[in-house]
Amino acid sequence: MIALPSSLPLIKISPDNLAACDADWLRRHLREAAARTEVPEWFADDVVAGVITFLRNHYEGTTITVDSLYDRIRETLENLGLKDLAQELTPAAPPMRICLTDLARKAGDGYELAFFQLLEQRFLSATSNGVEHVYFYDLRKCVQHLTSVRKWTRRCENLQNEITGFLEHEARKFGQQSPNLSLAIC
Repeated sequence: MIALPSSLPLIKISPDNLAACDADWLRRHLREAAARTEVPEWFADDVVAGVITFLRNHYEGTTITVDSLYDRIRETLENLGLKDLAQELTPAAPPMRICLTDLARKAGDGYELAFFQLLEQRFLSATSNGVEHVYFYDLRKCVQHLTSVRKWTRRCENLQNEITGFLEHEARKFGQQSPNLSLAIC
């Protein structure tokens, strides 16, 4: 058995992408659905607490798909007599965190072209599977890995700007199809 740090299963977005189960993400979506019905916001918070408790204490798998999670929530809401809330609840992928250093390691030292290809693949895989919030982190370590230096140089600065510019360009390009897409790079 795999021990997950949060003791919650990971959300399987696609065969390549897993995301942490985030109570805030679930709460936001349930509150949005509740706002379109007569269900009070506090009830949505109680539902989220119940979902988190179920996933932590009773769910036996280490991953769950977005659709399966939402199907279970809808079924529970319907059993509680809240069919209107269940109907308003539409599946949405959780925010996704992508470690840039991990991608750089996969690409290999000094293989910037391979890194950019991996970066594009991960970004497209995430966004084409409904992820609206993508967080890229560990940029500085990634750049130092790709440039094979310990001390920050002008070359590092240039590569950092290239990576940031590339991701912003991809976000703008994909953002035309998904206007709610948000991107964070740190």
